[in-house]
Amino acid sequence: MSVSKVLLCGGGNAIHVLSSYVSSKPNTHVTVLSLFPGEAEKLRNAIPPEGVRCINDLGEDVYGKPDLVTDKPEEIPCDLDLVIFALPSFTHEMYLKALKPF
Repeated sequence: MSVSKVLLCGGGNAIHVLSSYVSSKPNTHVTVLSLFPGEAEKLRNAIPPEGVRCINDLGEDVYGKPDLVTDKPEEIPCDLDLVIFALPSFTHEMYLKALKPF
């Protein structure tokens, strides 16, 4: 079975939910990129070993844990299947410029 590689950009509430939910899916590799100073480290340190619980009002709750939380674009896998920007539109350019070389 193939592995889906997903990049989640941002560090707010949407990223907390997405990183938990998406990484709970089988054969899914999730990377979170947060360029806000100190945000990646805070998020990385806050994730418990069992992952983050995603409460699902329509079904069972799931636990998920991203494979990598970073502020370094060069650490992100190059062969991504999906990139999600879950952050304010005024920051999109900053993320696109940071990702462009990779």
